[in-house]
Amino acid sequence: HLTSLPAEIGQLTALTQLDLMQNHLTSLPAEIGQLTALTQLDLRDNHLTSLLAEIGQLMALTQLDLEENQLSSPPPDIIDQGIEAILSYLREQLEESTQQWVSKLLVVGEGGVGKTSLLRALRGEKFDIQESTTRGIDIRSLELNHPTAAHVTMQLNTWDFGGQEIYHATHQFFLTNRSLFLLAWNARHGFEQGKLYYWLDTIQALAPDSPILLVATHTDQRDADLPLSELRRQYPQIAAHCEVSNQTGRGIEELRKEIRTVAADLPLMGEVWPAAWLDTANVVRAKSEKYISPQQLWDLMAGHHVTGTSAATLAQWLHELGDILYFRDAEELNDIVILKPQWVTSYISKVLESEEVIEQVGIFTRAHMDSLWHDIDSSMRAHFLRLMERFDLSYRTLENKEISLVVERLPLDQPSYEEIWNAPKAAEDCNEIAMKFELNTIPAGIPTWFIARSHRFTTRTHWRSGAVFAYEHERKHVALVEASSRDRSLNLAVRGPIPQNFFALLKDGIEVILNRFPGLQIKRLIPCPGHAGEPCSHEFDYEQLRKRVNKKPTIECPESLKDVQVNGLLFGLHQSTQDIVLSRIDALEATQTERHQETLSAIENLQALTQREFTNVYRREQAKIESHCPNIFTLSLTNASHSYDFLQDVWEALGGQQVEIQLFCQTPGKWHPAEEGQYTIKSPAEWMKTVAPYVRRLISVLRYAAPLVGPGLGVAIPKDYEKHFKNDVKFMTKLVEKVPDIKENLALERAGAVGEAADMTRAEGAALRALRLLLDELDPQQHWGGLKKMLTPEGHYLWLCETHKQEYA
Repeated sequence: HLTSLPAEIGQLTALTQLDLMQNHLTSLPAEIGQLTALTQLDLRDNHLTSLLAEIGQLMALTQLDLEENQLSSPPPDIIDQGIEAILSYLREQLEESTQQWVSKLLVVGEGGVGKTSLLRALRGEKFDIQESTTRGIDIRSLELNHPTAAHVTMQLNTWDFGGQEIYHATHQFFLTNRSLFLLAWNARHGFEQGKLYYWLDTIQALAPDSPILLVATHTDQRDADLPLSELRRQYPQIAAHCEVSNQTGRGIEELRKEIRTVAADLPLMGEVWPAAWLDTANVVRAKSEKYISPQQLWDLMAGHHVTGTSAATLAQWLHELGDILYFRDAEELNDIVILKPQWVTSYISKVLESEEVIEQVGIFTRAHMDSLWHDIDSSMRAHFLRLMERFDLSYRTLENKEISLVVERLPLDQPSYEEIWNAPKAAEDCNEIAMKFELNTIPAGIPTWFIARSHRFTTRTHWRSGAVFAYEHERKHVALVEASSRDRSLNLAVRGPIPQNFFALLKDGIEVILNRFPGLQIKRLIPCPGHAGEPCSHEFDYEQLRKRVNKKPTIECPESLKDVQVNGLLFGLHQSTQDIVLSRIDALEATQTERHQETLSAIENLQALTQREFTNVYRREQAKIESHCPNIFTLSLTNASHSYDFLQDVWEALGGQQVEIQLFCQTPGKWHPAEEGQYTIKSPAEWMKTVAPYVRRLISVLRYAAPLVGPGLGVAIPKDYEKHFKNDVKFMTKLVEKVPDIKENLALERAGAVGEAADMTRAEGAALRALRLLLDELDPQQHWGGLKKMLTPEGHYLWLCETHKQEYA
């Protein structure tokens, strides 16, 4: 119940861990910056709105927990980047900081309602009856006086979005949260034709924390008739409703006052920026060039004394704010920094509007690209095409890389897909699992973005609202994805002998798409498997099953009144069933000689599932600068005979031994040692105390791994290496069992007290940070055995060798 801390806490200069979670702190004393030995600071679940700049002085800090606070400074975009970005931001603030009175004003609505004319009127420009239709996005500036702070001018960067439906999927990458929305509709045509419910649902899904001003245009021709009370009950984000005439200027001044009032309260308005960062950002924004090289960006930042981690953090922040487009971690895109994002959308719009693309139901050839984009050089054409792929707007066909398919132009009519979909039923061991995603609205981009994202599984059977996918070349496992605007749902089903692996992979891809809509209301349902061979129409709530899985083994089906096994419903779909999946691998391996080929295929699918799900648990940590590194490895004693039976006490043996760490390529189902990925740990004992919780979990999956070796990485395991590998796992198991005082590990103890998987993962996040520090020490050049980080289309961070990295190219 602490509400404050005394300044005297700064005298505890030897303190290394400070746990302040679940208190009522609204601020911290500046003296906390004197705790120079502090490595862990837990501020979860307090009432903090900002972090002291003095925290940036904690140079030893490796763990900072900030969840469940209401922080506006550092901004969420910085916090999401991890502790290195946070500390970099705070250290810059220690030098000098200043307020930035800038935010975004996003103007949306159907085409032809007068959005561009509305912005012209707000800027005091004359009405133009010949105003052309906006293609893509038009970005300009609107300056307004602050309603209460004298001598403060607010700058609103106005984003005028083309209203035609084909643009909706592309615009949603720029409709960011914590902005102000003007939703315009034409009073002459009525709010139904203005599709206000659609737009309000879309804004609520994409930007749940953003206020909305409804603006009725053309009120000189007809009064605005709107069920405002009903809309406000359903959409609390609505701040006001204004009625204007762009032609006569009626209501414009009243609208301007409303914008000033609401904009002044935006979380980004008046935000405190490090002075050097703000100066740099303003220079970047003012540059006339459409794009520059990354080196030019770093040189520009260095000229304003922003270097190293600060430069990387600021570049990522500007990308998150929509000021630039720079995908630093994407090898295919990180050679160029786009300074004018609207320039990109204008060229993408040419593709979406192309009559040839429309007539060819989405086919986009290189010859057509050269024609549409003739006024930019070939390297930029290739870059724009890769951007379209990054935004899930198109993909290159597997048969011919010179042909792309633009998913927003796929046919609306559903083709005949039954033959492909029903084919797995011919096998006697066909199983099916499914999930329905009930949504409060179907935003543009669902499921077309997912179709593009999953194109490597294509069967060339797809339409605007659905597709059929296959996992293997033989199509043993087939998936059907369908979106229904009528009942606002997205359905995923997979058929085959072991459908869990393919299903989990596609479900993760769907979740990546759905996560683009932070305010989307989602209910996940799993169909009842039926009873005694009879089908059942009931659907179980996935969240309820997830909560019950460790508490009650069964759940009653309300249709049949019979109990159903919860683990059976969640088998392979939730991490809590991992032990059951591993047991299934054991059982299959025991019967492998009876049905060799079929059983081997089943084992490979389940191995791929367990390995993928293991790395997926650490997705959040891998996204942070301080903990992203290869995280699959084995440990062994140097110069050992690889028969550890002679070790009476493994831990004591470490006193005079060195340990070798071998990094692995993380291709699901094909984990294998990375060439040149072996390093010697000279003082392993202290390091093992930190990483033991993580290694314990890693062992559970390594026991079922079948690491490949050899140039092709596809040959069977030689017997000597198999023995070598198993002995390494045996050694790791003994080592973890012998780590002293493991139960006293603070992070583990706290996780056990809370009893939630998320807290256990947080504790093991400390182990990943320790692993990163070790690898940086052993390999300062970060070669890391030639492994490269890959963010897969399903949102998994994998460290892959060059061979397996090409599978995602």
